[in-house]
Amino acid sequence: MDINENNFVRQLKRRNEQALYYVIDHYGWVMKTVVKRQMGTLPHLWDDCMNDTLLAVWEHIDSFDPKRSTFQNWLAGVCRFKALTYVRKYIHASREDLVERMPDWEDEAAQREFLRREYEEEAMRILSFLKEEDAEIFRLVYLEELPMDEVAQRMNMSKTVIYGRISRGRKQLRRAVAESEV
Repeated sequence: MDINENNFVRQLKRRNEQALYYVIDHYGWVMKTVVKRQMGTLPHLWDDCMNDTLLAVWEHIDSFDPKRSTFQNWLAGVCRFKALTYVRKYIHASREDLVERMPDWEDEAAQREFLRREYEEEAMRILSFLKEEDAEIFRLVYLEELPMDEVAQRMNMSKTVIYGRISRGRKQLRRAVAESEV
């Protein structure tokens, strides 16, 4: 049977593997785009995430409803969910690694202070790739978790400008971190 845009979802529901190959050929770019955007600093996990996305599509194709969204948007959502799961697992594993490297202290406050300093040093190292003013915006938004209105007021900028700087800063950080891992 010839798999095409009109029948590939039906064929996926019938467990026709050729329909999965169709998804890879025609919608692989969607998965790759989402994975790169969500997991830009974890390229060693990209392939695993895309494979898990395909498995999720295969196992949960019945949850796709063409009345609610296009297949492309549904696939992007599935992929985004998988990518965020991978990022969470990576962060959790990194934290566990940090805790394992910590000396055994009796004092819980000393442990918390050690972790706080480690996270702060790593955050400042990453933010050093940005201009000073942009690094301050990131510090206020992500480390101090201030509301956007307050950040805009402190920086004497509009919220639109703050959002733009955050967007550009994220791209710059992705590039910088990717280059430093090479």
